[in-house]
Amino acid sequence: MNLEKEELLFRKIISESAKSAYHKEICVYTDFLNINEISIFHSMEKELPLLAYSVYGGYEGAERVRICFHGDLIKEHGNISLQAEGKNDYPIQCLRIYPASEKFAGELDHRDYLGAILNVGIERSKLGDILVRGKEAYCYCDSRLSEFINTNLSKVRHNIVRVEVIKSDEVQATISFKEVTGSVASFRLDSLIALAFRTSRSSITGLIAGEKVFVNARLVTSNSYMLKPDDIVSVRGYGKFKVKEQGGISKKGRIYATLSIYQ
Repeated sequence: MNLEKEELLFRKIISESAKSAYHKEICVYTDFLNINEISIFHSMEKELPLLAYSVYGGYEGAERVRICFHGDLIKEHGNISLQAEGKNDYPIQCLRIYPASEKFAGELDHRDYLGAILNVGIERSKLGDILVRGKEAYCYCDSRLSEFINTNLSKVRHNIVRVEVIKSDEVQATISFKEVTGSVASFRLDSLIALAFRTSRSSITGLIAGEKVFVNARLVTSNSYMLKPDDIVSVRGYGKFKVKEQGGISKKGRIYATLSIYQ
């Protein structure tokens, strides 16, 4: 299936989910969505029924999230984004994947865990973030599939593993940051990306034009888009950062900026 057909199918699924929530006055949850799919969703909000929605991925700051369309909270003047207050109601569970013998366990990365879970027959859309912590990992998944993964996942690469369902508050899901500071001509998107990843503005142009840059989960294709404090920028292939603050002006008229790079 080509990208255009995939997007049309995705838009249809989102539209049908929202309409179902609206007409039945119930909560309807999507699968886990990546940042591009979240951006597409935001672009079609005006096409959807007037109802509230929230997003959540199992922990605060999750990259892959599920949308809940709150059909019981109809709005009269446009869709309203809510905080995911009923987090325990989201059909998401967290799996701890750990070595059967830590002494003989090799180092594994995100790709190793993801590949092993997909190989037991799980679709990517049913999986949220996978957080690697030392020799173990925490995987967020659709709660209906947690038992299946628990039963069928026994090996990750060459490592024999064990799987258990745990509570989200047991997960070390704290996001770490590295601060980057510097001066820029302006708070343009290309300038701050270049500062964040220590590269040239010219190398950033192709990323923005190539639809690889998202601001607050929305696709942005303009180099001159102006950022502000608390904006979160995701760049495919590079990473993600948050605009922390705008400082003073240097003698040469440049603006001091502080960015928090997600680790």
